[in-house]
Amino acid sequence: MDTRHLRKHVLLAAAFAAVLAMLPAFAADGDKSKIKGLITAIDGNTITVRDANNADLQFTVSADTKFKMTKGLTGVVHENVEQGSLIPGLPVNADVIAAGDGFNATEVSFKAEDHRTAQQVQAGLAPTQARMDDFGTYESLAEVEVHFASGSTAISAEDKTELSGFADKAKATENYQVVLQGFTDSVGDPVANQRLSAARAEAVANYLQQSAGLMPGRVRAGDGMGVATDAGSGSNAGARKVVVKLVVDKGVQGGKE
Repeated sequence: MDTRHLRKHVLLAAAFAAVLAMLPAFAADGDKSKIKGLITAIDGNTITVRDANNADLQFTVSADTKFKMTKGLTGVVHENVEQGSLIPGLPVNADVIAAGDGFNATEVSFKAEDHRTAQQVQAGLAPTQARMDDFGTYESLAEVEVHFASGSTAISAEDKTELSGFADKAKATENYQVVLQGFTDSVGDPVANQRLSAARAEAVANYLQQSAGLMPGRVRAGDGMGVATDAGSGSNAGARKVVVKLVVDKGVQGGKE
């Protein structure tokens, strides 16, 4: 096998290993992993969350599970809370251990701002089946794309202006949420591209909160999606981007402004 083919096989193996590491379903008994998503159902000690890929995952909590509510942008400050703090509509991060066909959670954490928003959503739900059927169905009201130089997470002055205008529209929208997805072109190592795409999404989220004045609880943690599906081969400026969407839950209020 020549050097070029060997390098190709090594890169493919690294990419495959990274994918497996991100999928808890492949974990063996005792393996530790993380589950991140929005709580969609609570059945006793079984929690169901929907992740960024719209897949439903479950984990079990117990008397040994720690529940933490973090505060501030860094999440360093936290307080211990009870299991009853978990409610549908709450974004959570769970540290889990594989056990048989399921996962046992050792720690579940969430942001104080997200918890307050989830409580407000729950309190405002009308007791009609139609309203409940719409819960979790999001409508996109606005979208912008922020583009980056190769290997960079720096936001240009032009894109900062566009993000500020986007933030003004968000502030005028009742019960808004902002979701972000970061991407890269196909140049470079797949694992490094995954990290870079997440860092770009985080940079835009930080700008929206720290400079454009959006509430932290309204800006979801950005998702790093790796190489964009339309990246093609080689350098592609259009693929080095973060897609930012202003959304509302139609089950809450249908995007009233």
